[in-house]
Amino acid sequence: MNLPIEAALAMDYLHETNNSRCGLKVAQLNRVVLNDGPFALSPGGSEHNHNYKHGLVIHTAEVMANAVNMSHYTLKAGQLEVLVTAVIWHDFMKTRDYSLAKDETVTKEPYRKLINHVAGSFGHFFANFSPEAFENADLVDRVSHCLLSHHGRQEWGSPVEPQTAEAFILHTADMMSAHGVVL
Repeated sequence: MNLPIEAALAMDYLHETNNSRCGLKVAQLNRVVLNDGPFALSPGGSEHNHNYKHGLVIHTAEVMANAVNMSHYTLKAGQLEVLVTAVIWHDFMKTRDYSLAKDETVTKEPYRKLINHVAGSFGHFFANFSPEAFENADLVDRVSHCLLSHHGRQEWGSPVEPQTAEAFILHTADMMSAHGVVL
């Protein structure tokens, strides 16, 4: 796929972080998202931030940079693998929340109201993970919690609120990117 330079750099950074911070099986699972064509092309929103072609991959790379930089001294290796996985999957189903018209204007799709990317991303993660990719079910639960809590509050669309270090970091990193802040 021929991507503009900013999107290509974002995709390279996500692949590099996935390969260097995750075990082989988890990295392979995360490639479901990273190798998905619509993921690289989709907008990351419709009104405020990343509301343009390739916005989703750029937003995800910004969230990854924020999350990795915030976690250097706070997380252990297994926690970092959870965080990296959660970052990669957290907005994956925005590929169904929004679409681009031929003139590249962003359209909100019915999926956004019927399911929403928070639940959809969790559902796709859970449908694609294999038990042998994770050492124990606790890691799957921790990634799932991050995905379901990344909006931070129930009134902002999270079914649950962050309860773990990884979930708090993901939520904060996501909010920072949404406000144009990248560490």
